[in-house]
Amino acid sequence: MLRAAGVAGLVAASGLAPSAARAMEFSTVPIDNRCDETSCRRAVIAEGEITSDAPAQFSQFLRRQLQVPGLHAVVFLNSPGGNVESALQLGSLLHDAGAAVVVGRPVMLGSQAAGRKRSSMGSVGVMPGHCASACVYSLMGARKRVVPNGARLGVHRMSAKTWMLDPAGGGAKGGRIFAGDREITALRSYVARVGGSQELISLAESIPADQIRMLSGQEVRRYRLGSPSL
Repeated sequence: MLRAAGVAGLVAASGLAPSAARAMEFSTVPIDNRCDETSCRRAVIAEGEITSDAPAQFSQFLRRQLQVPGLHAVVFLNSPGGNVESALQLGSLLHDAGAAVVVGRPVMLGSQAAGRKRSSMGSVGVMPGHCASACVYSLMGARKRVVPNGARLGVHRMSAKTWMLDPAGGGAKGGRIFAGDREITALRSYVARVGGSQELISLAESIPADQIRMLSGQEVRRYRLGSPSL
């Protein structure tokens, strides 16, 4: 797995969601009309800010889920961004698992009455979602990337907030540091390993950290971030 120590502490959080976004949580959704305690064809949902412990949480989640047959390597992803190092680790996990990632939320299309231990659901549709900043690098790790029409992808420069005491008094002063050559090299190594676009890194690093550059459908295809369907 990629060692991403070179980008530790750097954060890319977008303006697509409040700054106090919830930490990423993982769950599953059935993908057909038969799901019980012994077998359940299901996909993964990953939603929220990519925090420092997200990769470990994801690994633990997968180990638990693999105890029940039927888990498919399909992940519905929605995230405003977060910790860059963790985003690369999460992307590496997705890559090594051979996962397909869909930027969106699953929507159940029709349902039937459920029995005591068995739920019966219709097929799964997709509501377009969002993936910005560090999330885009996690998306890159997927073996198959799906960006439905209407989904929003955005990028900007990696940065980290800093705080220091004002020697002249007046309390703490906030600042911001940006990725240097070491961090960019680590990011480019990861992108090369997972088959992503080096051009996208150059674009992202040209956008001020306090802004967000939304990508058009043409740019999503140009930077190999996904197609509209599986």
